[in-house]
Amino acid sequence: MDQKKGTAYTLSEDKKTVTFEYKFNLWDFNRAGQISIWTISDRSAWLLHMGLSRLESRLSTLRSFVRCQEWELSPSFYSLVKPGTRLSVSSRMLHVGKTSMIREGEIVDSSTNQVLVKGIIQDIHISIDTRRPKPFPDWMKEKYSYLSSEPRPETVEEFEDPNDTTKMFIYKVTVPPSDIDGNNHTNQRHYIRYCFNCAAVGAKQGAYPTVRGDLFKQGVRKVSVLYQKESLEGDVLLVESWEESPGTLRFQVRKGSEKVVQVTMRFFVTSGSETGKSKL
Repeated sequence: MDQKKGTAYTLSEDKKTVTFEYKFNLWDFNRAGQISIWTISDRSAWLLHMGLSRLESRLSTLRSFVRCQEWELSPSFYSLVKPGTRLSVSSRMLHVGKTSMIREGEIVDSSTNQVLVKGIIQDIHISIDTRRPKPFPDWMKEKYSYLSSEPRPETVEEFEDPNDTTKMFIYKVTVPPSDIDGNNHTNQRHYIRYCFNCAAVGAKQGAYPTVRGDLFKQGVRKVSVLYQKESLEGDVLLVESWEESPGTLRFQVRKGSEKVVQVTMRFFVTSGSETGKSKL
């Protein structure tokens, strides 16, 4: 158990999973009283990293880019989680390859033990000079050697462009200085925000068959993100969006002819429908 900064960290018996308590703050909630999906994604990724750093402090010294992430939410997340709600967060390393690692995590309601958020994130170890992948240091390979022979878990993969007959809604964004992070590129969470804002505008304009109305009052059931290229301050991005299936929107973020990010969002759009159900 680790009592640093007032937070208790508990290790599993096999010493491979770390669990700790967390509470969202008042300022994490938007005007509709919900936590926005980009905040959930960013906070979940940060919590996974913070937890695993307690298992191995040297993880915080690695410079990495996120390749992909995926988070699935229970419908109960939006009704149960309030400012100050006691949550239990667990994080675990799933796979370590030559240049990438995959982590998984869960956020659980401490009072009911119900899983509210679960997901994975894949990081690529990179050289900050070349911006290209590079092998992990020897200590990383040694510490997680037991994972190197395990099958690589499924991650987010690239989807195809829609066919010519698919109705597409396009939203333009210019990357502001405030969206640039310590790696000197657009931070991963802002792409999710750009896509959600695209969807919010499109939904009000009737751009999608089933995703309509004020999306700030509707919950996102699942978000999947694949990062393809970097974007920088001042870049003009086009967010192409279309409805892939009832309740599911896909987004291709482009910088000129380059594909930058792909995002899939599934919404809780209709009570009792297939799109309104969750595995959680």
